[in-house]
Amino acid sequence: MPPRAFQQTLDQTIKFVHDLDRSRSISDIASQVLRHLSQVGAETVIATAMPTPGVVGRRQLKSVLFHEIPPEWVSRYASRGYGFQDPVIHRMKSSSVPFYWSDLEPDIHDDPAAQRIMDESAEFGLKQGFSASLVTLDGQTVGFSLAGRRLEIDREMRGVLTLIASYAIGRAIALQQEASDQPEKIVLSSREREALQWASDGKNDWEIGEIMSISEHGVDKHMRSVRAKLGVINRTQAVAEALRRGLIT
Repeated sequence: MPPRAFQQTLDQTIKFVHDLDRSRSISDIASQVLRHLSQVGAETVIATAMPTPGVVGRRQLKSVLFHEIPPEWVSRYASRGYGFQDPVIHRMKSSSVPFYWSDLEPDIHDDPAAQRIMDESAEFGLKQGFSASLVTLDGQTVGFSLAGRRLEIDREMRGVLTLIASYAIGRAIALQQEASDQPEKIVLSSREREALQWASDGKNDWEIGEIMSISEHGVDKHMRSVRAKLGVINRTQAVAEALRRGLIT
């Protein structure tokens, strides 16, 4: 690769990383990948864990980290269990070396099932492609593929594309982790919130009942429901947790 072309590719990769850091959703990651690689013909992208034996049909889609692929092809691929016959998947499972789909031609020459999958994928615009498998920090193997009707990518770009795949997968995993770390959304009824608000002001059940025109039993019922929803055992903890979550002021 000429020095100037290499510098342009490096600059574009750095910009991609910066844009990726600003992504706030999984779907945005796929869009960023295709936006930055559209100039070389990339039209589709997918990152997915390797298929699990015994998991068939649309349950396979749960292993997908992110993708932007024609839904008709996704549906056909999943319903026919192509993940266990796909030569791209087989290569990624057997080798960590990134490859272009044209490299698979010797492998699928005498394999009608593999050839059928590649021919059908081409009908949906996935004609030429690049794939790489990467191992995450927890030891999971994730496959990354991008494809288009015509990819104009030099073989020297293999390392750059692998770097892009690595950053995209890493960012997607980070977003998933951020989402899982968010506290479960708690919904209090208006009366539960009102009772808890008065409790935070130091009112007892009788006083809250007088203010809300309900019995002490009614107040106790609201407070027991609040404690159950917040996962706490007493009123003090309920008030503290509600304040932390912004449920009361």
